[in-house]
Amino acid sequence: GDAAFIVTPNNTKILVDGGLRDRALGFLIWKYQLDNPNNTVTIDHLFLSHADEDHVSGLIPLLEHPDITVNNIWHNGIGVYNDSSLNTPLGIMTNDRLRTRHSSIVDLGNATLSDGFNDWIIAASASAANYEALDATAGELDIGDPEIVLEVLGPVLEPDGSYDWFGNKAETINGHSLVFRLTCGFVRIFFSGDLNTKGSQHILNRPNAALRLNSHIFKSPHHGSHDYYQPLLNAIAPIVTVISSGDSPDHGHPRASFLGGVGLAGRGDSPLIFSTEIAATFVDAGDEHAVDANEPMTLGDLDFSSSTANSTARRRFKKVLSGIINVRTDGNEIYTARRVRASYQWELYDPITPIE
Repeated sequence: GDAAFIVTPNNTKILVDGGLRDRALGFLIWKYQLDNPNNTVTIDHLFLSHADEDHVSGLIPLLEHPDITVNNIWHNGIGVYNDSSLNTPLGIMTNDRLRTRHSSIVDLGNATLSDGFNDWIIAASASAANYEALDATAGELDIGDPEIVLEVLGPVLEPDGSYDWFGNKAETINGHSLVFRLTCGFVRIFFSGDLNTKGSQHILNRPNAALRLNSHIFKSPHHGSHDYYQPLLNAIAPIVTVISSGDSPDHGHPRASFLGGVGLAGRGDSPLIFSTEIAATFVDAGDEHAVDANEPMTLGDLDFSSSTANSTARRRFKKVLSGIINVRTDGNEIYTARRVRASYQWELYDPITPIE
């Protein structure tokens, strides 16, 4: 799955997606030492690129955690339904347009939601966070840090507020991911959700789209899937690419073709490509029963009203370090690193000066 965590210069915290399981929750417990009873963390902005399980399900336990507060939830407006009155799992589709869109939770009405999406909506509602859909017409979103510009680039809606239907549920919800570019000083970072070929073509049809996409740092779409659009990669022309993927379950990501394509599109003499799957490792957390290294980590058996649950969660997350890639910038240079298990703890790269 996918999850990215951003901390801006004035300490605004942004979470983009939450992965398939509860690794994002484990990361926050680990990073902010929530086993200390005096510690809490506030996520100012949570971006859900789209409601596929490998992006949304990990956010549910995070929203339910008593020491984590989420202020704003932004999403792409596409729900997932199990409703016989609708002719697709995403709502009503007519004339190759998806007509069903929600912004607030109230907009969902009495529709029957899929089990996973219903769990998400219950958690979002209980969190009391602001819940709102965004699309490309939103333009720049004020996130509360004057040093950061965040421009929403997708989904791109039709003039009547509908979405292009891209042939099936998967291609449509992926292709209309909530995507944005974040700018800090001279450095631009693009978060692409699960953009696919059709969604990429749709975004590139906008005026000046290639200029808006151009970025130094690139969170790759759809875990490095084969369903990518080379002109999109060329428009972004990244110096640093981060691919979020895992091997449980194994979908063959990242694909060799994508690695070649993003390498071909990279700017400068030495573009960098990072993969969370390559970076993932197992360490001795001092608790042989914390997690079986051959099984997915789970925090689902923990009761976070218990004073010991956060401590157990931190040990479990430490035992399975799920491919943490660090990319930092002061607005002038880019710094990259990843955790490794050898005689050193960090694989560091020389600072990169952005190339236009």
